[in-house]
Amino acid sequence: MALSQEKIIEIRQKSDIVDIISEYIPLEQKGKNYFALCPFHDDHNPSMSISREKQIYKCFVCGASGNVFNFIMDYENISFLESVKIVANKVNIPIDIIDYKQKSNDKFKELYDIYDMSNKYYQNNLKTKDGIKAIEYLKRRKIDDNIIKEFQIGLSTNSKLYELLKSKNYNDDLLLKSGIVSQSNERIHDTFLNRIMFPLYDLNDKIVGFSGRIYEDSDQAKYINSKDSDIFHKGELIYNYKRAKDEAKKKKSLIITEGFMDVIGLYRFGIKNVIATMGTAVTSNQISIIKKMSNNIILCFDGDNAGEIATISCANEFIKAGVKPNIIRLNDNLDPEEFVDKYGVEKFEEKIKNSKTYLDYKIEYYKMNTNFDNSEAISKYIKDVLSELDNEDDKLIREITIKNLSIDTGLSINTINNSIKKIKPKEKEKQIVKEKVKLDKYHRAERELMFYMIRYEEVLKIFENNRCFFPNQVFRFLSNELVYFYRQYEKLDIADFLTYLNGKEELLEALKEVDDIDVPENYSIEAIHNYIDILNDYGRELEIKRLNALVKNEIDEDKKIEIINEITRLKVGE
Repeated sequence: MALSQEKIIEIRQKSDIVDIISEYIPLEQKGKNYFALCPFHDDHNPSMSISREKQIYKCFVCGASGNVFNFIMDYENISFLESVKIVANKVNIPIDIIDYKQKSNDKFKELYDIYDMSNKYYQNNLKTKDGIKAIEYLKRRKIDDNIIKEFQIGLSTNSKLYELLKSKNYNDDLLLKSGIVSQSNERIHDTFLNRIMFPLYDLNDKIVGFSGRIYEDSDQAKYINSKDSDIFHKGELIYNYKRAKDEAKKKKSLIITEGFMDVIGLYRFGIKNVIATMGTAVTSNQISIIKKMSNNIILCFDGDNAGEIATISCANEFIKAGVKPNIIRLNDNLDPEEFVDKYGVEKFEEKIKNSKTYLDYKIEYYKMNTNFDNSEAISKYIKDVLSELDNEDDKLIREITIKNLSIDTGLSINTINNSIKKIKPKEKEKQIVKEKVKLDKYHRAERELMFYMIRYEEVLKIFENNRCFFPNQVFRFLSNELVYFYRQYEKLDIADFLTYLNGKEELLEALKEVDDIDVPENYSIEAIHNYIDILNDYGRELEIKRLNALVKNEIDEDKKIEIINEITRLKVGE
């Protein structure tokens, strides 16, 4: 059964946003509110405020805001109903709803079933005589039965998965669309042959693809991945997401590696807060998910030159998204699994503890590649380091970096300081544009009136008794929803109103905009009536314009006089 609005509000009202958010991030009480480092951007000074009185949270830097459901939705990267279910469990309210994951995936149910059946088929192959050599290879890689079972590792053989799926009445078009089979010279065949198979999961823990690795000498590509499909998008995949999500909370850090074999290799040593992005090129979608998993991101790619280039490329994408990752570089060109195998877990954990900030890592990289006997190379080194400082707001770090730069190059601190651009031109332009955006008195009045309407029942009642016209259509809809909500539940509660608006993104954005305006928290009755008068003036002017256009096209003289009289009445304010 579907959850009623009343039931959802009951769950929200029995929860305490402070108690629940404190399960995810540390909170510190200051006055009547609580504060925390915002988990939705790279926050160094607590900028998220949580109000127990209002049961809402708000970040004053990135603008993230909402009630307890919104927080869990964004933090866990889950749907609204999933967040409701989590809160319901926390407050011991039993709910009986349809499996929302299954319901949302009904459209692609056959594709999910094909991958699930294929996974079982691959796993079974590994247990047969055909799997002996593959098992031997995995053992050499120190992947034991427990890891094989945990990660559901399987094997594709020369046997026909295609024939099995056809016997289950799946048609060729769907099977080709899934990518499990391929077509060449009008012949349909298994895509994966003689490869160790690693299932790939989406964020809902459903198999959406595979990666197949060769395990015998071959001139074929080492890995073959499923092609993108309706359910598999490589740029949205986080390998080991489900296991790492909770572990990252415990360890307060998240390690990112290049591939799933690195993940599995570290996992067998008990290092479980680790993920891979299925390649070195991280996407904005992946970064958005990763940011919610942890504020402390550590990149640990292979120790060779390719790994170094990949580290810089990946880190730059995080920097663009406002996240400053830390960096681990491994000795002897080793990958993470090889490093732990050779030096042990303690040495790796020491590397984590002493990971470099991205700024320090990048400066060290520039320094290693600079010929300090060459003046042009020194000049480039200075410019490269200063360009990195553009992303650093901490004044102390900037000062320390400039001092070290002076020591490295022999140039004075004043000379280096004089070459720094205080503000990037593009950022300055954006700031100026933002300052030029001004609202007329009518649009200011609708926003300021709405600011008080969502806070005070008395103001909402005044509005109901003195209906006025909001110039902005979105605010008209928002005011109608607010009045309806108040009539329905006989209580003005911003946290429950946010729940009520779930799914109406335009109205939620308008609500956030109203909540951000800079006006006094308290109001006067006179000011509220003044807003209403201003908006009534706007409504009258709009109606006069409409009637003036009407009178121009009216042929009937009696009707024309009637319209003119109405215009006159409106102008004198009768």
